[in-house]
Amino acid sequence: MNFRSAVRDPAPASRRTTWTAAHKLTVFAAAVLVLEAVVFAMQRGGHVTPFILVAIPPVAAVTVCWASGGRREVQALLSRLFVWRVNARWYLAALGIPVAEKLIVDLAGALMGFSTPDRLVGAWSVSALLVPVVVVLPAMLEELGWRGFGVQTALDAGRSPAWAALVVGLIFTLLHLPLYLPGHLYAGLPVWPAPLILLSSSVLLTWIYVRTSSVLIAGLMHAAFNASVPLTWGLDPAWVWQARAITLTFFAIVVFFSRSLRLTGHQSDQSSTRGAPS
Repeated sequence: MNFRSAVRDPAPASRRTTWTAAHKLTVFAAAVLVLEAVVFAMQRGGHVTPFILVAIPPVAAVTVCWASGGRREVQALLSRLFVWRVNARWYLAALGIPVAEKLIVDLAGALMGFSTPDRLVGAWSVSALLVPVVVVLPAMLEELGWRGFGVQTALDAGRSPAWAALVVGLIFTLLHLPLYLPGHLYAGLPVWPAPLILLSSSVLLTWIYVRTSSVLIAGLMHAAFNASVPLTWGLDPAWVWQARAITLTFFAIVVFFSRSLRLTGHQSDQSSTRGAPS
């Protein structure tokens, strides 16, 4: 379960401070959890709180970077958001895997008699077209913190991508679990799928970040996971939540163990050529 890949930090050694990578990751985790407690203590309601939570990972990441290395370290963090020259297959993976996940859930729901193709298509509405627009910026901000800082810092500390995926995924999960409180986003949904969905998502997002060195690509995948949710509107939300947990866990297992996907390689697939190399 150790899929190593070298993701180089663009900040040269001269920019670094006495803060170790392990220290930075610890402070980041503590800051995320403290800010989370503050946000829920504010009791802003289920419609506002998720949008505030989105800001926590990037705020914590930028703050730690500034405290540990000043402006240059913040610039190094932000530079990972603008890595776009990667192989075209990673764009396809970032967008295709989340869509495939939802289509598998739809297919399972139809085969099990929980819905029909007509009902699945009929559940779409004009608001479904707005979802991708709304989720892109929040996803990019989150990934700047989770993968651009959290995973990268774990790699700088000498940890494997697998370790980084699970530890950052644990913090990611802890940030989302209070959304089960009454009146919040997950209220009324089964609890057991959440850790599987969130940890599996972390594995997939870490995988694509490690392979590309790009927060942009990880952000696109994160956005696609959210933007493709309308594909399942024709099914019961509680059933979809459970089916997604099973489907995403399967994808995460493939990422951990499939050599055909080159997850055990030692070099990232980031390309220096223009946009979409072969």
